[in-house]
Amino acid sequence: MQVNAEKMVYIRRRGHSYKKNRIMGNVKRLPRLRYDRLLLLMIVTIALGWGMLSIVRSLVLKLSTAKVDQISSTEPIKTGYNVQSAPNWDSKAQLQAIVNETVAIAKNKGFPTEALSITLVDVSDSGKHYKAGYNNQILRFPASVAKLFWLVGFFDQVERGSIRDESKFHDHLNQMIRISDNQSASEIVDAITQTTSGEALTGKDLTTWLNQRSQINKFFEQAGYAGIILSMKNYPIDNSQETPTGRDLQLKQTRDLVNGNQITTDQAARLMYEIYTQQAVSPIASTKMAYLLTRDLNSETWDESDRHFIEGFLGQSLPTDIYFGSKVGYTSHSRQEVIFVRTLDDQTIYILAIFANDPAYSQDQDIFPQMSRHIFDRLNRASQNLTPKEVSVFHSTTEPSQLKKPSLN
Repeated sequence: MQVNAEKMVYIRRRGHSYKKNRIMGNVKRLPRLRYDRLLLLMIVTIALGWGMLSIVRSLVLKLSTAKVDQISSTEPIKTGYNVQSAPNWDSKAQLQAIVNETVAIAKNKGFPTEALSITLVDVSDSGKHYKAGYNNQILRFPASVAKLFWLVGFFDQVERGSIRDESKFHDHLNQMIRISDNQSASEIVDAITQTTSGEALTGKDLTTWLNQRSQINKFFEQAGYAGIILSMKNYPIDNSQETPTGRDLQLKQTRDLVNGNQITTDQAARLMYEIYTQQAVSPIASTKMAYLLTRDLNSETWDESDRHFIEGFLGQSLPTDIYFGSKVGYTSHSRQEVIFVRTLDDQTIYILAIFANDPAYSQDQDIFPQMSRHIFDRLNRASQNLTPKEVSVFHSTTEPSQLKKPSLN
């Protein structure tokens, strides 16, 4: 499906244009107050009419008008994501050159590039959007980036009516996305697949359970997410269950799950794109998801959990006065992230997904920030008046901690 014009969702932060919710209190339990405020704001907005949308411009930005498939909660429950085909992104040599330069940064520092996948989508032009990539159609283990897909699956089930009380899951949604909590993610997976973890099963019971858990794969596969696997929970769960047991272990031992969940960077970038163009499930659902994905890059506002999901990742080296949405993944043998970036002047808007499935990347705190900053400066190089060659030389000799923040007018 070709999308000629889209609506972009963003959240303005206090002090600039953007307002960003900060994680407060104990890392293990987050308050739901601000999330509830968002829901209340949406309800009031709908009640008063979309003419009041200018009042909540801090939540929704219209690049142009978009035709979005909406699903009534009164319809029979079906499987299948509402955006039935991938975006018809154009290619552009300049964008591909930026990706190639980014791969070269990793290669020149001795990182294994065969373990690296990159997808870069430039959405700065309201008329056409462009994509470039490297190993971008290779299925890789996504770690907690899978939670982005479970988030979409959850809101789909809410709008279809199979999850009737969304409020019961507010804490779990916050925990799953804000601090990537595996216990909360486990609850969400159970809810959207109507399965539960437990002791091993046999015969028909096992077959039924496996088919039910795999519905989340089929949900996206039917919409063009070819080969995607999302049915395995993330571990450890609540520091008490380090690895799959019982029926979850039986699932892992099936042929498709030998390597765990599998996603391409193209698929991660596509879903992020569909959230921020208000296509994922519905405009309201997309806005809720964008809100949960928002992170503040100002280190003065961070608590311990904020720091954990920014330092060493793609947002660390970026200017603080931008809108930034993110979902990270991390294990002892991999590092992943998909981000949405928008500058205050609207001149630079892009989605970037990087999966690096090798311990060399997981053990290094600098390579992701450096690759990210190179891409940002190449797409936004007018802010520093640097030529592509100057940007490349600049990054070949500069570590992320030394990078100068450009001023965004």
